[in-house]
Amino acid sequence: MTTGLYFPVSISSLPKPSEHIHLPVDAESLKQLASVCGVNAFKSLETDFRFKRWRKNGATVVGSFKAEIEQDCIVTLEPVFSFLDESFERQFLPQRSSDYKMPEIIDGEMILDPEADDLPDILETDVLNLWEILIEELILAIDPFPRSAEGGLQEQFEAEEEDLDAEPTHKPFSDLQALISAKKTNK
Repeated sequence: MTTGLYFPVSISSLPKPSEHIHLPVDAESLKQLASVCGVNAFKSLETDFRFKRWRKNGATVVGSFKAEIEQDCIVTLEPVFSFLDESFERQFLPQRSSDYKMPEIIDGEMILDPEADDLPDILETDVLNLWEILIEELILAIDPFPRSAEGGLQEQFEAEEEDLDAEPTHKPFSDLQALISAKKTNK
């Protein structure tokens, strides 16, 4: 992911756990962020990052963000405004670290334990780009199929679905029953 958005933090010299880092947000960074995340616009963005040492050479990033975004409704193409308020926690480990253990690979497939903790993100260097982490988390939080309240057609779809589930007003075999009854009376 290549953008002009870059805010480096070295794992070897992490900020104190009590120190909060907020990414600098200006009009240009919001414009770049909108382009990378595939939305019309970011109207606002607030971030907060804290760091903890993880294992011997790694880091835990505890972050949160609040954002207002504008997207197009997938049905009406009208603007839809959404508010995101998310928190996350991720572990990072340099590849050169002695704590780095590659998962077992058998027949070309990585064997993972579904009950185990998530694997850390492996870094080629010991530098974290906070913008890159934020972009990954934003993309996970953004609704890929936004719908406007007025033009989403959701209520109409649900009403039609309820009509299909309702008891039919005309019973298809009632005409057949009448025909059979009429034949019996004619005999």
